[in-house]
Amino acid sequence: MILEGRDEMNGTETADLYVGFIAPLLPFSFLAVLTLVALPAAAFLGFHIGRVTLSRRQVDGVLPEQAPGATSLGAMLALLGLLLGFAFSSALGWREARQIALVNEAAAISTAFLTANLVEDPGRSDLQSQLLAYANTRIASRADIGSMEAWNAFLERTLEAQAKVWPATMQAIGGTTSDPIRAAVVRSVTDMLDAHTYRVAAAAEQIPPPAKLMIFLASVVAIFVVGNRTAMQGKTLTWHVFAFAGLLSVVMIVIFDLDRALEGTMRVNPDTMNQTIREMEAALAASDD
Repeated sequence: MILEGRDEMNGTETADLYVGFIAPLLPFSFLAVLTLVALPAAAFLGFHIGRVTLSRRQVDGVLPEQAPGATSLGAMLALLGLLLGFAFSSALGWREARQIALVNEAAAISTAFLTANLVEDPGRSDLQSQLLAYANTRIASRADIGSMEAWNAFLERTLEAQAKVWPATMQAIGGTTSDPIRAAVVRSVTDMLDAHTYRVAAAAEQIPPPAKLMIFLASVVAIFVVGNRTAMQGKTLTWHVFAFAGLLSVVMIVIFDLDRALEGTMRVNPDTMNQTIREMEAALAASDD
C-alpha cells in the first residue's frame, strides 16, 4: 500500500511504479495481421526455394525421395508444439489470475463499504463516498488504454482516489467508536488496499517479449521448412500446408490475445466490479432519502 506522498507524484513517476505495464512493440491488430500473413508467406517462400534446390539436385541425379530433412522437420514441429503448449498454458493461467484478482478486489471493496456502516455519521458517509469514488477508478475504459499517456493518467486517478480512503477511514473510526468496530473497519479497508496490490501484480504478468519473438520465429521457420521439404520431394504446395499455417496463426493470435492485459479481445470481465459499484450507489442513494 502506498498512502503517503501522492501529491508529489507526476504522471511519469506514477508510471515508474508499474514497470510491468509497458507499451507493446506492436498493436494487437497489427500483430494479428502480421501473423496471418507471415506464416503462409513463409510456406510459399520455402516452397519456391525448395523447387530451385530440387532442380539442382535432379541435375546431379539425386531422386526426390532422397530429400533430407525429415528428422529435422519432425524435431522442429515437436519443439514448436512444446513452445506453443507452454505459452498457451501460461497466458491462460495469467488471464484467469487477472480475472480472479478483479473479483477479489470487487469483493474487498464491497466488504469495506458494508463494514463502514458500523461507524456513525458524518464519518460513515464520507468513508463510503470515498470508497465509491475509488471503486469507480478501478475499471479502465477503452479510452484509458488508448495510449501510454492515457494509461498514466488513469493510474494517477486511481492512486489519488486510493490516497483519500485512509484519511477518511481514520476520521470515521475516531470518537466513541469501540475497539472491535475500529479493528473491523481498519481490517476491511487494508484488505481492500491489499487487493489492489494483488490485482496490479496479476495484471503485470505476461509472456516476456523475447519469448514471444522466439515463438513467432520458430513458427515461421517451421512453416518455411514444411514448404521447402514439400518442394524437394517433388510435390505441389496444396491447401493442406496453408491450412496448417492458418491454424498455427490462429493459435498464436489467441496466445498473444490472452497475454494482453490492456488490449485485445479477451480482456477480463468487469461485470463483478460494475455490480459492486451499482450496489454501492444504490446504498448511498437510499441512505440519503
